[in-house]
Amino acid sequence: MSIITRAGILLEKEPGLKTIFQGSEHSYVRCVIADIVDPERHFECRVLDEEEDLPIGVGEPITLEVIKVITDRRNGVVRFDCRLIKKPE
Repeated sequence: MSIITRAGILLEKEPGLKTIFQGSEHSYVRCVIADIVDPERHFECRVLDEEEDLPIGVGEPITLEVIKVITDRRNGVVRFDCRLIKKPE
């Protein structure tokens, strides 16, 4: 099974949020990224298990592993639950 990713430029982030995911509470950062290939396309993501903030600033490149896709047909929005892919140091 291949890993699905979303890569782009971080446009917005809102740290310090909490949600219930798969039956347990998780901290997350809500973020919006512009697609790397088509910057006009924006993706709304919840980056799970980030306690405080992302170590990436607005305007910097980011790559996320998609865990779950949520489709809100009523509002025509697709959101992604993700985890940050950390670069080896």
